[in-house]
Amino acid sequence: MKEFLLLLRGNPSDNAHLSPEQIQAQLKRWRDWIGQIAATGNMLGAQPLENSGKVMRGPSKKITDGPFMEGKEVLGGYVLLKAKSIDDAIKTGEGCPILEAEGGTVEVREIGVMG
Repeated sequence: MKEFLLLLRGNPSDNAHLSPEQIQAQLKRWRDWIGQIAATGNMLGAQPLENSGKVMRGPSKKITDGPFMEGKEVLGGYVLLKAKSIDDAIKTGEGCPILEAEGGTVEVREIGVMG
C-alpha cells in the first residue's frame, strides 16, 4: 500500500447562503464520507484547516500573514490515506462533499519516500 494526500480546496463563501438545516446536512455528508474511509482501515488522518496562518518565504525566511486566497480557492483540509494506487485514491476522493460545490477540488498526491 502507498500513502496519498487528498488536498481539499473550495470557496468558503459557498456556504454563506446555507440555512442551518443545510449546514447540518452538509456536515453529515462530511462525517459519512470520512467515516466510510475510516471504516476501511485505510485512513491515516483527516482534518480541516483554519483559514488564517503564517507564510514563511525563503531564503530570508520572512514571515507574513496568510495564506491569502488567490481567486476563490482556499485549501480547507486534507485526508491522508493508504491506497493500492493513485486510481484507488482518486476513487476515494470522488466521494468528497467538496466536489458538490462549483469549483471544489480534490488534489490527489502520492507521498514520496525520503532518502
